Amino acid sequence: MKILVLNFFPTILPPNTGGVLRYFHIYHELSKFYDITLLSQKYTPEVEVLNYSDTFREIKIPTDDVQHQVDENLFNEGIGPRFSTHAALSCALLDGPPPTFLQYYKQFYKKCDIVIHDSPFMLKYDINFGLDDKPRIYNSHNHESEFAKHVWYGKRSREYINHVTHLEKSLVNNAALVFATSEEDKKSFRKAFNVDRDKINLAPNGINPGEWNQRVNNQSVNSKVTALFIGSMHQPNIEIVEFIVSQLADKCENIDFIVAGQCGSGFSDFSIRNIKILGEVNQKQKLQLFSEADIAINPAFFGTGTKIKTLEFLSAGIPLVSTDIGVKGMLLEQGTHYFHANHQNFALILNKISKDRPLLETIALNGQRYINHNFSWEAIAKKLKKQLDTYIKK
Repeated sequence: MKILVLNFFPTILPPNTGGVLRYFHIYHELSKFYDITLLSQKYTPEVEVLNYSDTFREIKIPTDDVQHQVDENLFNEGIGPRFSTHAALSCALLDGPPPTFLQYYKQFYKKCDIVIHDSPFMLKYDINFGLDDKPRIYNSHNHESEFAKHVWYGKRSREYINHVTHLEKSLVNNAALVFATSEEDKKSFRKAFNVDRDKINLAPNGINPGEWNQRVNNQSVNSKVTALFIGSMHQPNIEIVEFIVSQLADKCENIDFIVAGQCGSGFSDFSIRNIKILGEVNQKQKLQLFSEADIAINPAFFGTGTKIKTLEFLSAGIPLVSTDIGVKGMLLEQGTHYFHANHQNFALILNKISKDRPLLETIALNGQRYINHNFSWEAIAKKLKKQLDTYIKK
């Protein structure tokens, strides 16, 4: 069976952010059972054709001048963070796919059996949607229209949210299957779009358990504890960095906070003695950070779906302190798999546990075992295959 996947952002190898990790790994695993083509958009000017295997390829197609102008208009309106908002919304606002994208879409559409959308933003790029008998599947990363309500702003934000809500409703209602990353998102889709519960299935985010370096114990009696946060330039991640800078650092004098990823880009001018802003890190640097950090933190304020950073922290064996939002959809037990905190007592909890090495190790081991057993990409893809095969045979 041949599957065509449409997405507004491309993969990066090695994958380095939550969305990219899901996009690459879920289809890499599914390509062991099906022939899969990813059609992605990117902002660099050349078409890239990447053959990951005989049954897995990606075509990265550049945006054109029309879309660049839409993107520039969104930037001038101040709708939201450029990298996490404009690329998606500019696709949704176009009347149809750019000519180069349309060319490749037509080529692979003819041969495919199923079309999968990873978001509602490129629905109009699928020019045969609603006009043919090929099944559509929505493999959601978030409940996007609900998420937009929390991260888009500006005078036209309500108009744009309504537009994306309409696209997502059409996709959900007309798709043969919808995959959500958490039970919360499943309920959210049903409530928003009045859709049959049997149509929405679970496809959580995952991890590769074997990729982590062995944990290193760098702590001496007098050394300070390190607390790690990592994230892309995504508004919820930026809010977390603001929380670390404005509240946690001052209240946790004996903890050194390490912020990795583009989420810290806007804070590089800050000079706070116990915060280190690293900026974007490569895979080798990330693996080293994960092996050396004493504690991981995810004081998330908002977000839909399961947080890949949380899965990765736990899979790597780092003891985690997190809010409810940070562990959403994983059925983790506080005090067993992770340390629970809210924003009011986060610093208190962090200070309390930071020196209890035996407790940290016990919680970390419990969390690691649980996540690696239940959330590997391989296991997730096998469950998806069962659902896809069941539908296809009907």
